[in-house]
Amino acid sequence: MSSKTEYSPVGRASLSADDAAHSLLSQDEKHFTFERRRLSPAQRFYRLALRSLAAFILLLIHAGLVLLLARWIISNTPTTSKPPSPKKMPHGHGGHGSSANANSGYTSGAGDMETHKVHYTLEGVPPSIYKDPLAEFSMVNPCGSSAAEARANGCRFGVLYGAWLPQQCWDDESEERFKAYDDWKFYLQPNRTEPLTWDQVAEGEHDYVLVEWQYHQRHCAEMGRRFFTAVSKRGLQSIDSYLSQWAHTDHCAHSIMEVNPTHELMAILQRKFPDCGLIRWKQ
Repeated sequence: MSSKTEYSPVGRASLSADDAAHSLLSQDEKHFTFERRRLSPAQRFYRLALRSLAAFILLLIHAGLVLLLARWIISNTPTTSKPPSPKKMPHGHGGHGSSANANSGYTSGAGDMETHKVHYTLEGVPPSIYKDPLAEFSMVNPCGSSAAEARANGCRFGVLYGAWLPQQCWDDESEERFKAYDDWKFYLQPNRTEPLTWDQVAEGEHDYVLVEWQYHQRHCAEMGRRFFTAVSKRGLQSIDSYLSQWAHTDHCAHSIMEVNPTHELMAILQRKFPDCGLIRWKQ
């Protein structure tokens, strides 16, 4: 029988010696590596401070880029303008549109969409545009140009319109329904001084009076009803040159959708002397 091979145990010292014998690093390189990994407390603190400073600088750069991006987005985002102050730029009733509209009519498209944005100041209030250049009427200036002349010609002043109208274009139903809707308030000054009653306004002596936003909204609603009644029941001859205007209809279509405080004093009701008896629209 063959004898069993004897194996001598290998101690830690021989392993260490063997590892040292097979190592590819010189003794100087090993010493250098050992010294790099064992940093002193001061070195570790210095390295930590450098990393913290670098992180803080990167954070500042990040925050600056975010701020610049936010400012660019805000500057390039269209904003919705707030409704004008009632004391500075109230809605004009009657003078809807520019003088160009009164002289040359209107053009369809974006220009008409901007009509409702025209506002009027109390100083130098432009005259009402109550003549329709795009229509023909059987009665031109039937009420003249003053309250005395209008009364002499048998005309009546409607508070719904703010206009002197002959009997042919007068509508009792619309006027009475509008009057009964609310206890309307009228003023001559934007600070609500010099108040007027319905009967005082109905005398037709004032060039303009100031009214609340609710009045403006209800006026637009009643004017639409008045137009339909004229076309469907009374005939074109009962339509005046203020009711027939596209500019006013377009203005009301936009304004009736606006949201403003109900009792804000932000509209002007201007006195008008329209033509009467629509024959036809020219276009």
